[in-house]
Amino acid sequence: MLELFHFLVDYQIWIYVVLGVLALIYLIRVISAARERYATIFGLEREDAQRRLNSALAIFILLILLIGAEFVLVTFVIPEWPLVMMTPVPQTASETAEEEMPMITNSAAGGGLTIVSTPEGAVGGNSPAIAALSSGCIAGQLEWQAPSTGDVIKGIYSLEATVNVKDMAFYNWAFSPVEDQQNWQTLSAGNLPVLEGELGLWATTQVANGDYVLRITVYDLNNQQLPPCDVYIRVLNEE
Repeated sequence: MLELFHFLVDYQIWIYVVLGVLALIYLIRVISAARERYATIFGLEREDAQRRLNSALAIFILLILLIGAEFVLVTFVIPEWPLVMMTPVPQTASETAEEEMPMITNSAAGGGLTIVSTPEGAVGGNSPAIAALSSGCIAGQLEWQAPSTGDVIKGIYSLEATVNVKDMAFYNWAFSPVEDQQNWQTLSAGNLPVLEGELGLWATTQVANGDYVLRITVYDLNNQQLPPCDVYIRVLNEE
């Protein structure tokens, strides 16, 4: 289903163009058949014109319905789809422990994000900032593929990650404003491993522009929460 939604969003312009051109062609055929139908006085020719009119009209109506369906799906259905839970998530999913997080400000170039301070005592990686952001993220087991920290995203965005943790029971992915990390909103959840694949689509048009944290949280077979994997991004849609 997600693959279909992705196709409808990514190629919506071409879908409109193709369906529109076909609708125009069959509209011309409808008009032509209607003229023949009313200009013919002989019975057999009149019936043949009527059949062609009915056929062209049916296909024209079908194409109009397909255009309408594409519009409704892309405009109303798909933006709401990521907010529907795929599997039940325990109450504890939104009760994550408080952690010191890096402060984020505007980058001087490109409007992205820049980490300007990190928790005290952070170690590992090439810098304290990298260590703080990678806490809970394990290459090949639990990590984000897209987006990456500092990315500016908009529209309907495909979230991609690897979630392949030993003894995993289930996981969920959620987001929160950077300045209010007690207010996590779960996007969806799953219980099957994902290897550098799509988690789902996030309709960023449903949230205010600003800086956010995206988080993957895994629970093991004992329902114990493992350290989450976070990524810091900015949502910037045209207003």
